[in-house]
Amino acid sequence: MKKKILSLCLAAVVAALAVFGASLAYFTDTDRTDNVFTVGNVDISLKENFGQNAKLLPTTGKKPDGSGLNENGVVKEVDITNAGSEDAWVRVHIAIPQILDDGAESFDASNNVLHFNYTEESLNWWSWKKTDSGLLNYYETQIDGVTYNVYVVTYKNILASGETTADHAMHQVYLDKSVTNTDVSAISELLGENWEIKVVAEGVETREYVDFLKEQKCDL
Repeated sequence: MKKKILSLCLAAVVAALAVFGASLAYFTDTDRTDNVFTVGNVDISLKENFGQNAKLLPTTGKKPDGSGLNENGVVKEVDITNAGSEDAWVRVHIAIPQILDDGAESFDASNNVLHFNYTEESLNWWSWKKTDSGLLNYYETQIDGVTYNVYVVTYKNILASGETTADHAMHQVYLDKSVTNTDVSAISELLGENWEIKVVAEGVETREYVDFLKEQKCDL
């Protein structure tokens, strides 16, 4: 991934909706207030603006408003608030079902069924990279028998007490322009009609997080 964004800039294909129809699967959210982990004396809260039960349709390209978002995208705006008395480093784990995402080792977004935007272009978030490998901060896990590709994005600045992240950790999700009803039916056999992206927020006291980064030989 040469760009600091996992989405693919797709060409406008206005005829796509006529080809693929308007009956694709719904996308639902499972985020809860307990999707938060903290280390040290910190208290954070995960906030999300999400298009609950929004209908996914293939994208027809970028919106003309200069926002960088895609047409037919479903809003999924993720923020973290530091509700504690201690400054903290915060990061977000974004877990997408592997069947929807190319993942390791190629990270070729052109193979994705479902894309998501997050906001590194605003310079407020970055993908956590190891110095030696230069790879995305990425891992795989299983939840309820489904394999997920998990991407971790870290807020670049220390989040002071009472502050909320200045920009969203992610903005939206959207279907690739090539997805058909046949594809959706096959995927739904594994995932059901409700496709879930799981989001977990993590916070750690400033001093402890810096020590942890040094132990992992990671770039600050």
